[in-house]
Amino acid sequence: MSVIQRQVQTAINNIQNWSVKNGFIFSTTKTAGVHFCRKRKLHLDPEIQLDGHKIPFVNEIRFLGIVFDKKLTFLSHIKTLRKRCERALNILRVLSSTSWGEDQPSMMRIYRSTILSKMDYGCMIYGSARKSVLQKLDPVHHTALRLCSGAFRTSPIQSLYVYCCEPALDVRRQMLSQHYFFRIASNSLHPYHNFQLRPSLLRLQNARKTFIPPFFSRMQAILVELNLNHISVTPQPTNTFPPWKVNGLYYLNPFENFSKPDTADTIYQKLFSEHRSHYHSFTPVYTDGSKSTNQTSFAVIFPNNIYCFKLHPSCSIFTAEITAVETALKEILNISPGSYVVYVDSLSVLQSLKSMQPHSHPLIFTILDIYDKLRARGFTILFSWIPAHVGIDGNEQADMAAKMASTLFHTTVPVNDLKKFVKNLCHSNWQSQWNNEMQNKLHAIKPTVQDWKSFNNRKRDTLLTRLRIGHTRFTHRHLLLGEVPPTCPNCDCTTSVFHILIECRLFNLQRQHFFQTTSVTLPALVGFTPHNQFFLIFKIHWILSSDLD
Repeated sequence: MSVIQRQVQTAINNIQNWSVKNGFIFSTTKTAGVHFCRKRKLHLDPEIQLDGHKIPFVNEIRFLGIVFDKKLTFLSHIKTLRKRCERALNILRVLSSTSWGEDQPSMMRIYRSTILSKMDYGCMIYGSARKSVLQKLDPVHHTALRLCSGAFRTSPIQSLYVYCCEPALDVRRQMLSQHYFFRIASNSLHPYHNFQLRPSLLRLQNARKTFIPPFFSRMQAILVELNLNHISVTPQPTNTFPPWKVNGLYYLNPFENFSKPDTADTIYQKLFSEHRSHYHSFTPVYTDGSKSTNQTSFAVIFPNNIYCFKLHPSCSIFTAEITAVETALKEILNISPGSYVVYVDSLSVLQSLKSMQPHSHPLIFTILDIYDKLRARGFTILFSWIPAHVGIDGNEQADMAAKMASTLFHTTVPVNDLKKFVKNLCHSNWQSQWNNEMQNKLHAIKPTVQDWKSFNNRKRDTLLTRLRIGHTRFTHRHLLLGEVPPTCPNCDCTTSVFHILIECRLFNLQRQHFFQTTSVTLPALVGFTPHNQFFLIFKIHWILSSDLD
């Protein structure tokens, strides 16, 4: 403690001397310290002075919106955060009336902007809290989803997640933490860019089961689980072009006056043949990218050579297309000076190269730099857009070569591609968990986790929500009142949504009248597209008033 105290005091003295020389004054009354320590036995706080005044030490302090307590349990922060979110829930309560309230998409947008954004902020920091502490935020999340969807209070939590297409908070925290981890890996100026976990810390973590792993330990475990621990992140792009230098790259588009849906392939082929007759002295180079479920690849076609490689599956089709352009220019750089036309079937890539936006793809500035070197060495490089899959030989050959690529191209992956890939992986894991929920009533109606359209009529939408989830006031209010479950007087069995709509013989006449059959299925009635006669039968059905009163 004496060594720590001496080092901190030296640092504060240096800061104080710098402030005096530069005309700044630190307020001693607004300065406080926190002694972060997990020791349970009695120990004194260090004595630190600022400008001759002793700095008081407190048990917790708020810094950039996050409350740090001396033991880093983040319990105080989560309690404060929960109170703020509960106050914001009143907005949803006002708008969630089942008779005149807002529709579900509008409610979800309000929830994400006013409440969920508060819980997302700093989650990679307070995410190191214990599971029992983090779970204190779950009731806010569940209440908001019930208000937005109009679901009954007894609705299962997993059904709420799937119906609103909003994952659990712990899944969302993991996803956002991974996004932040990749941002750190892409920023070479970040203080933790080259951070390495110490072996002693790993041994301590493995020896003590109660040890709370820090951020990088948690991220390493998640990356190993997702098989992303060996991936390399592309550094953030640096614009090497000075402001006074004009980007001389432009592209040809001999097909700009022709709409692809309204133009026959033969017309495109004739236009391209005419275009090549004007640029017959230019060597054609064709590039193309391919993206499938488990593979991303690209190909570059020269008159005498074919280059085709696989990229990491997390790479987007845009990355594949622009990597093909970069590879083509690098290969041209190794050839004697001449005239070349690079044909690209991705108009977005060419527009990005021309516009040179500050937050563009990392390879934009790399390509512009190579292009500038080629021009300086006497090359004449033109770019041209061509439509894909219209029978142009070079493009068809590049497309086939990209799909057949088998050699791995060792390169880095852009941060934005990794974010989308991690999001898709989390969604796939969520879908796998939902596939195991075979006993859930909603699973038979909505087996896939995806957004469903909702009615603008709040009363109809709420009714449909409760019937899909299988929890209504008539069938499940006994859970809140401590009563006996209701039974069907005609069939002498427990009343449920499935029984009333599908099985009960009492309503066979209504089914025959409205649906022209007595054998109907629940997905056909209340699935993605509800039956067009469904609400007509409910106008005469006695459960309507029981469910929404």
